[in-house]
Parts: sequence; C-alpha cells; structure tokens
Amino acid sequence: MEIDENLIAPCGLYCGWCPFYVFKPKEYACPGCWRRDECKIRDCAASKGLRLCTFCDDFPCNKLYRMYENMNKFFDDIKKILRKRK
Repeated sequence: MEIDENLIAPCGLYCGWCPFYVFKPKEYACPGCWRRDECKIRDCAASKGLRLCTFCDDFPCNKLYRMYENMNKFFDDIKKILRKRK
C-alpha cells in the first residue's frame, strides 16, 4: 500500500484511512487536514514549519490532548456513516 504524505495529519492520523475523507458524507465531508479551511492543530504545526506535531518542542500540547479526548465522538460519528452505507 502506498502512503500519500499529503494525507498524514500533523496530529498523527492518516486522512487516507478516515471514512470522512474516503466516503465524503455530506454532513461530515473532509478534504484532509492539509486542505481543510480550518484546523487549529495543522495551523499551529504549519506556523512552526512542522509537518508533524511529534517534532514540536511543546509535544504533546493541550490542542492534541483535547483532540484525542474527543475520539469517542469521532468513532461514534464514523459508526453513523458506516451504518448508512450498508
């Protein structure tokens, strides 16, 4: 499997495997972190000239902790999308 580096988000997720990117449901469609209009984590990394947060002197920061605290919602939303596709 070939990995597209443009789909590796600074937070460590791979957009190429995310149902929001792959299926692009209208209520949750995502073009990938580097192409989104707004992403606080991506914008922070980019402002420091970084592609991955793991190279930041502040890693792990509160932005990452807040994002990963919301993974339950993320997974619940994915389950909703996948149920609609059956």
